[in-house]
Amino acid sequence: MEILQMPPAQIWRLLIPSASWMFASEVPEDELIFHYRDHIYFVNHDGSVLAMPKPVCYDLLDLGTLLEYLATSDDTIDFDDEGAFDIGFVLKQMGYVVPTRKKRERATYQIEIVNTVLPKAHGHRYELKNVQFVFALYHALMRCHKLNEKTDWEHEHEVKRIVKVEPQSSDKLQANL
Repeated sequence: MEILQMPPAQIWRLLIPSASWMFASEVPEDELIFHYRDHIYFVNHDGSVLAMPKPVCYDLLDLGTLLEYLATSDDTIDFDDEGAFDIGFVLKQMGYVVPTRKKRERATYQIEIVNTVLPKAHGHRYELKNVQFVFALYHALMRCHKLNEKTDWEHEHEVKRIVKVEPQSSDKLQANL
């Protein structure tokens, strides 16, 4: 799956269970509002993320009232203002845990990461075996965060693609024996 050209909200939708999405029919497709633990997160079309503590009875609010709370809250977090431009940083701050409730297919995934500041630089490619796609995506985003951190935020690493690796025919044959 090509990840690099995906809108940020679509990447977030792959990570966050749909039960946590808020106002899905009212929010543009290139944006997302969701709740997670004790905060509500707002993903904008440009990838910037805002967060605010969940108001009491947040599930009874309409979109307009929620946006009013966001605009007037003293506890709003603007991750861009804090110098956090990668999804991995936000996931870390959220205390994100990959959902495991549903039985999902496990496979081997090949992950490719590129440095968008130096596109001709050698990329990173590795495999994760026997994992769910959501975990592979999470792992890749966190690896990007670590690579960005290692370069003191002078480089911007992003997930280019995640591809499911088909078992080789000899692996299939041994599995059937």
